[in-house]
Amino acid sequence: FRSRRTIEMRSLFTLIFALFGVSLAANRPNIVFIITDDQDVKLNSLEVQPKLHSMMIEQGMFFKNAFVTHPVCCPSRSSTLTGKYTHNHRTYENNVGRGCNAQSWRDLNEEKTIGAYMTKAGYRTGFFGKYLNNYAEKGSGVNASHVPAGWAKWFGLVGNSKYYHYSVSNDGVEEVHGSDYEKDYFTDVIKRQATDFIQDVSTNHSGTPFFMYVSTPAPHRPATPAPQYNNTFANRTAPRTPSYHFEAKDKHWIISEGTPSMTNQTMEIVDQLCRQRWETLLSVQDLVEEVLMSLQKAGFMDNTFIFYNSDHGYHLGQFNQQGEKRQPYDEDIRVPLIVRGPGVSKNVSTEMIALNIDLLPTFLDLAGSTIPEDVDGQSLKSILMTEQKAEKWRSDFLVEYFGEGNPCMVQMDPQIFRHEIGRA
Repeated sequence: FRSRRTIEMRSLFTLIFALFGVSLAANRPNIVFIITDDQDVKLNSLEVQPKLHSMMIEQGMFFKNAFVTHPVCCPSRSSTLTGKYTHNHRTYENNVGRGCNAQSWRDLNEEKTIGAYMTKAGYRTGFFGKYLNNYAEKGSGVNASHVPAGWAKWFGLVGNSKYYHYSVSNDGVEEVHGSDYEKDYFTDVIKRQATDFIQDVSTNHSGTPFFMYVSTPAPHRPATPAPQYNNTFANRTAPRTPSYHFEAKDKHWIISEGTPSMTNQTMEIVDQLCRQRWETLLSVQDLVEEVLMSLQKAGFMDNTFIFYNSDHGYHLGQFNQQGEKRQPYDEDIRVPLIVRGPGVSKNVSTEMIALNIDLLPTFLDLAGSTIPEDVDGQSLKSILMTEQKAEKWRSDFLVEYFGEGNPCMVQMDPQIFRHEIGRA
């Protein structure tokens, strides 16, 4: 028989290790990731969000050189979720035939996204908003009952960004929404879902760190503003940058040969789209405000990192291109990236290049978890916590675009651009 002293000592060590584990969980930071859809930096979209400035930029770090590696929704979001370049996650375009929420995505990537990794790290996870463009749509191979691996709470939009008349998967149950602003305006709906999640963690999962992914439809088309913000910018026009309404014969064929010069009518269409985009972003800053207030009320603020980002930028008349993305120019690939949290200095900026593929390794690094070897991105933790220029850091990066083309030709050669700061 074991001696009583031996049993008591083993029990004591068990208790110490258990308490140590609780202590580690309590000290690990919470992480909130807010991602918009099509929000630019170059065309002043951040300037119309004054509350975002006071709540995020003045309270944290602004990355002056933040970019995406593929200026199209689904490939870019796949890179954010996996930390990989497009040629590695193999989601080439926005349709199922090119990998967007296709079976190939589920086979190759769905169990290797940030949600799955954070769950394995002991985090309670929540997803709210747009996932991938074809999620749960006809032809994708799944319906709203499919909840991707790794999400303890799932509130995913079916299909692409909408503000009214949409469906969501609420933990695998389809929920249909209509046109009532109070009940259905999607930015506000996910705002309520996100704040409810924070309250639920506070009440029912005390001591468990959480990771929350909040994905707004704004300012993506149809860019429908909330009624209280409609016509806020009625007298504004899209920024007339040097490349606005400019015929560039030295650019690639889409710009040099395939784009007709804009007319007064198309300029007005672009201006109206710009105004509506800005107006939808006012609801986004309301969302950020409510999330921060909820964190403060629950006592989480001092131990929570908040990231604000976009899936890519946008152009509005540059090189005669109307409202779109897909081009390798700053308007389309440069995005907002703002971070506040414990240890991050306030009201500072950095010149260091940050990419959307860096987000997954950064989240894992902040959580104290191992970064997978097959990830292409790098952790931004050292930049966030020291503000110092890393001894070895990238000076350029890869931008990929595979075109729409034939939906069966997923192995076609990409258009690949090497982007260097100040030279592209």
